[in-house]
Formats: sequence, C-alpha cells, structure tokens
Amino acid sequence: MSTAVEEETSSTTNDVESTVKVSKNQQRKQKRYELMLERRKSKRKEEKAKQKQRRIDKIRKAEDPSLLTRHGLKSNRMENSSCRIRICIDCRYDSMMSDKDVGSLQKQIAFCYSANRRALAPCQFYVTNIDGQLDKRLEKNSAKNWDIHLRNEPLEQVFPHEDILYLTSESENVLSSTEPLDERTVYVIGGIVDHNSRKGLCYQLALQNKWRHARLPIDEFIKMNTRRVLACNHVMEILLNYIQLKDWKKAFEENIPKRKQEIQANSDDDIPQTVSPEHPEEPKSCAEVHERREEVAEAEEPPSINL
Repeated sequence: MSTAVEEETSSTTNDVESTVKVSKNQQRKQKRYELMLERRKSKRKEEKAKQKQRRIDKIRKAEDPSLLTRHGLKSNRMENSSCRIRICIDCRYDSMMSDKDVGSLQKQIAFCYSANRRALAPCQFYVTNIDGQLDKRLEKNSAKNWDIHLRNEPLEQVFPHEDILYLTSESENVLSSTEPLDERTVYVIGGIVDHNSRKGLCYQLALQNKWRHARLPIDEFIKMNTRRVLACNHVMEILLNYIQLKDWKKAFEENIPKRKQEIQANSDDDIPQTVSPEHPEEPKSCAEVHERREEVAEAEEPPSINL
C-alpha cells in the first residue's frame, strides 16, 4: 500500500516539475553564472602559474637560496644578525579598528616577520603596545614563538625618547637618500588599518609626544597615483630592501604595489630633486634631525588625541 502511495506522489511531483517552465531571464542568469564559474577556474589556474613563476624567479635571484627553506631559516635569527637597525610597529590603535581590520593588521605583522626572517641580515624587529583584539589574535597564531620582540608596553616605555623616529607620509622631513639608516634610531611604523579614514593620525601623535618624524623619499624616486600611505608590511619590506641594496629607487619599485605606481620620475642625477605636490616646500633632510638627537625640536601644541 505504501509503495503505491509513494509511486503516486513521485509521479505527481514529476508532472509538476515538467509543467514548470524556466523563463528566459532565469536561463540567461544561469548561463552567466556558469560562465563566471569557468572564468574563476581559469583565473585560479593563471594565478597558480604566476605564483609558481614568482617562486622560480625568487630562487634564481636569491643570494642565499638556503634562506628559502625552513631548515635554512632556523639559524637566521635577529640575535645572530650583523644588522642592528631597529624597526618597530606601534600598535596603540587597537581600539580604533574593527575586528576585521585588526585581523588585517595581524596578517601584515606576519608578513613583516616573514620578510625579516628571509633577509640576509635580519633587522631588530619590535612590536609594541600589544593589547586587546590584536593580543588575542597573535596568541592564537603562536606569535610568541616568532623571532620578534613582542612588547605589551607602549612605545615610549620601550625606547628612549630621543631614539624614536615616527614614519608618516604627512611629515615635512624626508629620510636621507644618500645616508644609510642609523642604528641609534628606532624607525616606527604606525600599526593601523583604517582605509584612510583617520588621515594624519600618526603625524599628530608624533607632534603631541614631540618625537622626531619623517617620511620615506618616495616622491623623489617614483610617482604614485594614490596617497603615499602604505601597509605596514610594504614599509617593512622597503626598509629591509634599502638596508641590503642601499638603493631607494629599487626598494620602492620592487615593494610598492604596481597598481599604486604611476610613472617613474625622470632624472639623470643620482639624487632626484622632485618634490611631492603634498609638500611644495623643499623637504628638510632627516640628517638634520639625527644631528640634534639630544635636543628635540619644540613643536606647537597639536590637538590632543584620545587613544
């Protein structure tokens, strides 16, 4: 009896399905969806091929191929490095970011760690003001096992006041294009992902605390079609590349995303004189700031920042 009922119900459902007609609009949508899936598969294949080629090129260009393997990286630690230059990411902005943006910052710190670990001479890498959401994410990713100086204390408690130099694109000072980075200076990168919603925040923070500040000499070597604001890992890779090559132009061209680059500044001189439109006046050399380390310039009182 039950089998007969099941046969009747199945036949009725089949009849209903056969009577249902798919509209032309739905057919077009289905075709578009199928085309999208095909394109997605082809794009994935192309991306995998590009990644494979990048790995091959990286191995060919590597001065020390052993640094491309996990086994070779074990001995390439900061304590054994000849480079004593200090680079720090200041993570005091945790409360200003969404959980998604904090996750992006954690990934950027991981990229910075990876780049430093694979450098011929790793710099002394610090991350300060670790708290809140970022602290939980780093702990979840076992960051305590990474070769990084992780500190919960704020930046000003970890380093002497006169050693701090905050990197910010709004600064009127510019890092010297002829002098190497200073081992006595801590080059600080603002650890914030805000999608340009808080412009000038790091600059105002540096003024408020009367820290030295400077910008990378990007405009003196290449042109960009966006604001001169880069992710933490891009700034880190640029500094590491410059420490190794002593060439700002190559460091910028290799590490600034191509989508942000416009046209390279034309200049036959070793030190281009191009000035950013954002900084119409002649930029001050960062060497001036290094010379007066003991006396930090008095600045006007900026508006207070609630962190």
